[in-house]
Amino acid sequence: MDPTTYRKVMARVVAPLTFLIILSSLDRVNVSFAAIEMNPDIGLDPKAYGFGVGIFFVGYLLFQLPSAALLRRIGPRWWIAGSVIGWGAVAAMMAAIQTPLQFYVLRFLLGLFESGFAPGVVWYVSQWLPQQYRARAIAGTMLAIPISVIFGGPLCGALMSMDTGGMASWRVMFLVEGLATVIAGLFALFWFVDRPAQARWLSDDERTRIEDTIAAEIADARAPSAKLSDALKDPILWVSAGVWFVLITGANAIIFWLPIAIKTLGRSDPLEVGILAALPWIAIGAGMVWNARHSDRTGERYRHLAWPMLGAAAAFGVAALFTHNGPLALTALVIGGFGLGSAQSVFWTVPTKFVGARNPGAIATINLCGNASSTAMPVVIGWIVATTGQITVPVFVLAGLMLLGALLILPLARLGNAREGKA
Repeated sequence: MDPTTYRKVMARVVAPLTFLIILSSLDRVNVSFAAIEMNPDIGLDPKAYGFGVGIFFVGYLLFQLPSAALLRRIGPRWWIAGSVIGWGAVAAMMAAIQTPLQFYVLRFLLGLFESGFAPGVVWYVSQWLPQQYRARAIAGTMLAIPISVIFGGPLCGALMSMDTGGMASWRVMFLVEGLATVIAGLFALFWFVDRPAQARWLSDDERTRIEDTIAAEIADARAPSAKLSDALKDPILWVSAGVWFVLITGANAIIFWLPIAIKTLGRSDPLEVGILAALPWIAIGAGMVWNARHSDRTGERYRHLAWPMLGAAAAFGVAALFTHNGPLALTALVIGGFGLGSAQSVFWTVPTKFVGARNPGAIATINLCGNASSTAMPVVIGWIVATTGQITVPVFVLAGLMLLGALLILPLARLGNAREGKA
């Protein structure tokens, strides 16, 4: 693929998908901003609110594989539009909730509609861009999460500060953001196509070269059949799932516990905590961009996974050791975030090459295993903090997990090289 075709695909496929992922992240986490006013309005105590927030992940995890099966049945165009319109409608309906039960039901449905979107996007991008460009493309979509974290708070705050003319501000926020997503979903129906051969914005030669290149890469990697049952027998899938579990655990730890960790470093002003908490996310985004570009340029994947994870493990270990030194600990957390983002951006190039090239269900399975940490690890970290009274122990655990993930790259590289016939 020549650079001109790559830029076209990035602008017409990857950039719009990134925008949709930003919307999904906002529609998922805006409840944390609404909670201040919403909870007393509909009678949610902290335990009920926590249950409602967590039930999202029940729907999210249960429907990963059904969503992947639906993607194969109806095609990416209708699947993308249907998913976005579905979760946008549910997000908008949050504006009308009156009881805790309604809150629980809508959070579950939100998880259901969002369930397969992230792994489906990874698979869809892999059908448009060869390995030469894939890390940069996938990193582009993954940048949506740091972007939504950095800018989502001010956006939600601005909507909740509007003069709503009698309607509760949290209801306005849900309604505006949800309807914006529905509109984006309708637009997606007319914007996306199922495969490169249908893209009228590409020349005939560009369409042919993309499809021929992807087909050749699938053949060279000896990808298994399109049956999910065959992919589930492939050890590359399960080693990849272990690596992704580690990377998602690291991201969850930063999302849920970083502000608390910053407070333990001697910072108490909410604005200051918010600004400092954004720094690791900026580093995560920077790591995604830099490492993905370097990995694509060199064509190497495994060292671009292992070294950032080793760096993140060392940085998190330093942060845990020097909690008494606030600036040093925060700097270490930022460096750890850079390593975490670097590894995340390159990770999906491996499973999309070997087990997911023909099967979106394989990508969904890996994502399902990784996101299992979304339900387990926040609880585990909370229990450790409550038992020990210290945030340092979970940071040490996180460092150990990063080290374990880096070690898993050894068998992953051995399996991948053997599949390609390399020594």
